[in-house]
Amino acid sequence: MSDDRERKTSNDDREVARDYHEITKHSYTSVRSSPHYLDWDIRPQPYKIYPAAGMLALPRELNLPSVPATAAIAGRAAVRDAIAAAGDAASAADAGPIDLETITRILFCADGLTRSKIVDGDAYHFRAAASAGALYPIEIYLAAAEVDGLEAGLYHFSPGDLKLRGLRRGDWRGYLAAAAAARPSILEARAVIVMSAIFWRSAWKYRARAWRYCYWDAGTILANLVAAVNAEGLATEVLTAFADGPVEALIGADGDREGAVCLVAIGRAPHVAVIDAHATAQVAPLELESLPLSAREVAHDDIARMQRGSRLETSAQVRAIAAAEFKRDAAPPAAEAIALDAPGFAATRGLGETILRRGSSRGFAREPIAGATLAAIMATARHHLHADFAAMVEPYVIVNAVTGVAPGLYYYRRETGTLELIRSGEFRGEAGYLCLEQPLGADCSVLICYTASVEKILAAYGNRGYRAAHLEAGLLGGRAYLAAYALGAGATGLTFYDDDTAKFLSPHGAAKNPLLMVAVGMPRRRATPDEESAE
Repeated sequence: MSDDRERKTSNDDREVARDYHEITKHSYTSVRSSPHYLDWDIRPQPYKIYPAAGMLALPRELNLPSVPATAAIAGRAAVRDAIAAAGDAASAADAGPIDLETITRILFCADGLTRSKIVDGDAYHFRAAASAGALYPIEIYLAAAEVDGLEAGLYHFSPGDLKLRGLRRGDWRGYLAAAAAARPSILEARAVIVMSAIFWRSAWKYRARAWRYCYWDAGTILANLVAAVNAEGLATEVLTAFADGPVEALIGADGDREGAVCLVAIGRAPHVAVIDAHATAQVAPLELESLPLSAREVAHDDIARMQRGSRLETSAQVRAIAAAEFKRDAAPPAAEAIALDAPGFAATRGLGETILRRGSSRGFAREPIAGATLAAIMATARHHLHADFAAMVEPYVIVNAVTGVAPGLYYYRRETGTLELIRSGEFRGEAGYLCLEQPLGADCSVLICYTASVEKILAAYGNRGYRAAHLEAGLLGGRAYLAAYALGAGATGLTFYDDDTAKFLSPHGAAKNPLLMVAVGMPRRRATPDEESAE
């Protein structure tokens, strides 16, 4: 790459995302020609630890949400309907108070430690949301403003011991809102979550492609987090348009090794925070240091270049991205469409129970799932989250074994909730091959491929849109995980041969790029659910 290209880091230099997407594609040849061996001596620690920070132990006796998981995914209106149908008391209002137990439930459901296991003398910790290779690159920071029982301040959430560690005192809503061009939801929030990615945690195993995985992982956490906030009856908004520098300075991230991913506004206060001169001033460096992740870290320039090339620096850039218009191209109508009939919300497990049971299936039994189960899983893609970017992702489904649905390749139209036949036939072999020849793709009942038009996204949002597309794909994949486990099935996320997958989806999906695959089916053996998927 030329020195001129190296100097370009503008969000409008779309060649950065194009180049990154191309060089991180998997192919039959690339997987075999560049073998990678894990150096276990430098395996990253799964937790960020601030040894000198003050600690606050969070409540451990939690009443996790019992509202049906699919209702929590669908939104607050569905939660209210499910609660009313059960004859329970109404859920909290948007402007209702948030106490320490409420914020603990939300944090635990998003990224809490659900179980641990010793394998060959090594400890493996598994969390509430799925993570590629169980590497957990995402960090969560809480800017608490109006949380009963919690002093206003910036905290780091530690899943390993269920504690908050104090990083900065004070109300940081004004500061974060300034970084997000005065977004009202930040000013009105009772708390704001900042999510970041420590890229080395994933790059240790997945090298340059790890940048994609980090945003997928952030999406699966968002799926859990937003569902948990919905279950509490609280408002939420996910923001991806913000000035990176101020947000990263606040949490002590350097932007290359650890980069900000998104902001999440939670709840609404009865009054609005004021942005004053102090809030918009340059923040002092974070004096607290965290322990090294590993004995040695390997730098991946392609990851740093992609993250830098999608940064926003000014309020004008932030406003332009937040106001950008994007509309998916209308997919051509299919000759045969199936109106999927999903079961009622009451037919699914509660959100808390689902999160505790969720793992990642390591093998499927080649048994069919019910048509209603597929309907409920696919319905999780219909509802776009309240966010500052449009719905960009379009799912395709390879049906291997579903009661009442013939095997074949289908397109799922999010606007209508219909499954449209693209090509009929038995495609287990093709599905297994596309997933890097993993049996999971061939043995599952359905293989969902989340796609998006990268070129159209870049035209609307620049490189920042490439971030958001992977985030949304992870979110939809995370919702599919939750729905599958809520309905008694299993799921696992998979990577793929990029161009071979695009070719398989053509001509219908010729202009779309595969971003993530999720396999769903009946586990070959009952989950011990302390298993996580690994490519």
